[in-house]
Amino acid sequence: MKKAILSVALVALFFMSSCQKESAQEESKVVTTEQKENWLTATLDSKFASSQKQVTAYLFPADKMEALVKTPNVTAVRFVLGYADHTIQISVTGVDKSGKKLGTVSATVLKESNYSGKLSKLNQLTVSKTNKRTTLLNAHSLLPKEAFAGIEAWQQKLSAVADLEEVTSYEGVRFRYFSLESEVILAMVDSGNAANIGLFLGLNTKGKVTTVLIGLDKNNEIKKTTPTSKEAAAVYDFSQPCPPTGDPADFGGL
Repeated sequence: MKKAILSVALVALFFMSSCQKESAQEESKVVTTEQKENWLTATLDSKFASSQKQVTAYLFPADKMEALVKTPNVTAVRFVLGYADHTIQISVTGVDKSGKKLGTVSATVLKESNYSGKLSKLNQLTVSKTNKRTTLLNAHSLLPKEAFAGIEAWQQKLSAVADLEEVTSYEGVRFRYFSLESEVILAMVDSGNAANIGLFLGLNTKGKVTTVLIGLDKNNEIKKTTPTSKEAAAVYDFSQPCPPTGDPADFGGL
């Protein structure tokens, strides 16, 4: 009897361990000055590609993002890039019209080996036709299937270890950060009570790395307008990379 109980316990422990390996979240930390400097000189080789492929998304808590964009005078957010352990690090900074830093939110790195099933659901979803959007929000709105294609294209680049320097830079100068109007983030946290804003790296139509932002629920599933709908609550892109927009000299102060 004792042997049977012990066997059951060991099996349960094995499955618990397997689940932990399939899904892990790394501690949330703000990108440091050293990590930003490391990103500018990092060698994007097979070690980088192998490590980066393990990253599913960067999770930004919706409540903290809401507080950031509601901070007085914040007009835009900048997703700042860093580098550590052969992996891209990202945190977000709220800035005013002059680019002055007014607040920061760190990301939790999600590593979920079986996430492709959740992500592929984007192919069956559309954007909401009933939610009224401003001209700005329409300009940043992204069709779910296009979001999936962009994310998959980035993963394929990592698998092939091909053109990684080219897709992460502008005219030979590596991207420092991606800017987005705060109105977009506010719309995301206001739509469907998302638990997290998931930042997925993807490739845009120009073949360059970009930030694909998707509203996620507490289980990091794609957030829909209602549980039974075929409409994604929030999928946005078209952030502006620096360079060419913005001033690369601002990088150190973010």
